[in-house]
Amino acid sequence: MPIKTSSSQTKTTAIRSREDRLLIRGALDQYRLVIACVRGNVSVRETMSRLLHDVVPETEQPPVLVLGPTAPEDLTGISPNAKVGWVTFVDGNTQAQTQGGSGPGYAQVISPDNLLEVNLFIEQAANSSEDSSQLILGDFLDNIIKSSSSPESFYSFLCQLASRVKMKKRTAVLVIKEDIHDRSIVEMVKRFADIVLEFRDQEQDEGTLSVEMRTLNFADNIYSRWVPFPEGLKPLSANC
Repeated sequence: MPIKTSSSQTKTTAIRSREDRLLIRGALDQYRLVIACVRGNVSVRETMSRLLHDVVPETEQPPVLVLGPTAPEDLTGISPNAKVGWVTFVDGNTQAQTQGGSGPGYAQVISPDNLLEVNLFIEQAANSSEDSSQLILGDFLDNIIKSSSSPESFYSFLCQLASRVKMKKRTAVLVIKEDIHDRSIVEMVKRFADIVLEFRDQEQDEGTLSVEMRTLNFADNIYSRWVPFPEGLKPLSANC
């Protein structure tokens, strides 16, 4: 006897399938600025890793990585040819430095206070390749927000960043830890996005944690409710 599927189940499956399609290789490069917001026990590091390995399209030019709390050595499989910026404090030095010499493991270290240097790194990286499919990926906004002298200066920085990405027709996927920032700042970041991917953890009846996702697609005016990640696809770890 066939099992009837309720309309609510069908709708949930359809929504989940639509979310799944956003997390396959190359699906996000139709947008310019993608913001991935994680909260709770969802790991930013694992989110970055899964985006890098499962979502970023395979092109001749590896993605430009602009990292923050996630250090270069936290990510595996970084191309030797990748441009890597690490927006962090090192020994109190606010000037741009290099880590690891050159080649694999090389990163340009930039202080979060030095917004001009951060902008310059992103601009040079965007201008260095004629391949418009080259993607920018990073979690540096967390460090920028926490060290910014005022909401106004951060807004100005974000406005320049979003404009540069869109004028150069690049795709930037930026990850933030939503619940460590003031809500007004998070809403400011979302304001510039073409699409927002939100991830959260939920405790199940048996005490285990699962990951849920929803999409705010401002570019196409499509908005989803929270749906669980399918176990077979689940790209996130529930460990910080």
